[in-house]
Amino acid sequence: MKIIAMLLSNSFKPDPRVLKEAEHLQKSGYQILILCWDRQADLVAEETLASGVKIVRIQNVLSGYGIGTGQLGKLPRFWKAVQPILGKIRPNLIHCHDFDTLPAGLWYAKRHHMPVIYDAHEYYADLVKPRLKGFSGILLYRSIRWAERFFASYSNAIVTVDDTLATIYRKYNHQVIVLDHYPERRFAEQGNPVFSRPTLKMIYAGRLSVDRGLLLYVDLLRILLEENIPAHLTLAGVYTPEHEKFRLFDYAKGLEKHISDLGWIPYECISDVYQSADIGLSILLPEPRYVAAVPVKLFEYMASGLPVLVSNFPATAEIIKDADCGILVDPCADLSEVTPKIISWWNDPSVPRQLGENGRRAILSKYNWENQVNRLVMLYQDNL
Repeated sequence: MKIIAMLLSNSFKPDPRVLKEAEHLQKSGYQILILCWDRQADLVAEETLASGVKIVRIQNVLSGYGIGTGQLGKLPRFWKAVQPILGKIRPNLIHCHDFDTLPAGLWYAKRHHMPVIYDAHEYYADLVKPRLKGFSGILLYRSIRWAERFFASYSNAIVTVDDTLATIYRKYNHQVIVLDHYPERRFAEQGNPVFSRPTLKMIYAGRLSVDRGLLLYVDLLRILLEENIPAHLTLAGVYTPEHEKFRLFDYAKGLEKHISDLGWIPYECISDVYQSADIGLSILLPEPRYVAAVPVKLFEYMASGLPVLVSNFPATAEIIKDADCGILVDPCADLSEVTPKIISWWNDPSVPRQLGENGRRAILSKYNWENQVNRLVMLYQDNL
C-alpha cells in the first residue's frame, strides 16, 4: 500500500476539505497520514480515524492562529519539524495543503525524488494581503506572490477549488485540476422546514471577521427587529483575528439577547445547526480573494435546504441563478433594500421554502463531492 503524507498548517479539527480528500483516497487503497501543525498543543498528538486515516500533530512549535508577520516567522520552524517525521514514514507522495506547507513538502521530496501535489485552497498572496500594512507589507506581499509561483512551478501537479484559481495556476504549472468545495450528498438528504418557527433565525458559519460581513449581519438583524420581525442571529465559527469579537460586542450593544455565538462547530455536527435555521448568510465584502471565489458555506447552506443571502460576486451569482436558491446582495449598498424581500418571505413562507428546496436538490444532482472526487484519484495514478 502506497503511503501519502498530507501536510496541513492547522490542527485538523478536522478540516472538512482535507478530511473528504483523505478518506476518499484511503478508500481507494492508499494509506493516508495527515501531518498537521497544532499551534497551541491543545489536541491529542496522534490518532487514527475510523476510516483508517492517521493523524500526527506537531506540537513543539507554538504559535497563534490567524495571518500576520508573527505567524509567518514561525513557519520555517514548522517546516523543519516536518522533516524527521517524513523521514520516518517514508511516503510515496507528499500532498501539501495551502502554500504555507509547500516549502516543507518540496524540501523533503526533491531530496528523495518523490512527487508533490500542491492543494491550493485559496490564492495565498491575496489571503494575507489585508493583514500586511505599509511599505514593508507591500514588499512582503510581492515576495509571497513570487514565492508561491516559484514553488508551485516545481510541484508535479496542482489541485485548486475553482476555475478562477485554476486559470492563475495554469500559467506556471501544466497539470492543474479543480475540486470544488462541494459537500457530500449525505448532507442534502434531509429537507428543512424553514420559516415554520416563531423566530426568524439567520445563521452565518465560518471565520468571523468584519471583511466576512460580521457587522453587516448585525445591521440586518437590527433592521428586521425595527420592522417588528422576531429575528435572531446565530454565529458559528472562530474570530479571526481574535479582537474582532470585541468589535462585534461593541457594535451589537443592546442586541445581545438576539445573538447566539456558538463558537467553532465540528464538521459532522454543523448540519444540525443549519437545520434549526431559516436563512444562510454569506455577505462578504469585495476583497479580491472573495470576489474571485465561491464561499464554501454557500454549498453547506444549500445542502441543508436554507435559502441564502450572499454577495453578488460573479462566480457566486452564477450558482445562485443556476440553482434559484436565494438573493444576491450588494455588500456595499444599504441593507434596508433587501429587507422588504425578507419580510415578504416571513409573510409567505412558501417562497423561501421553495428556494431552500431548490438549493438542496441542486446539491443532490450537481454540486456534490461525489461527482468530482475521482479526478483526484486519477491525478494520483498519473503521478505515482
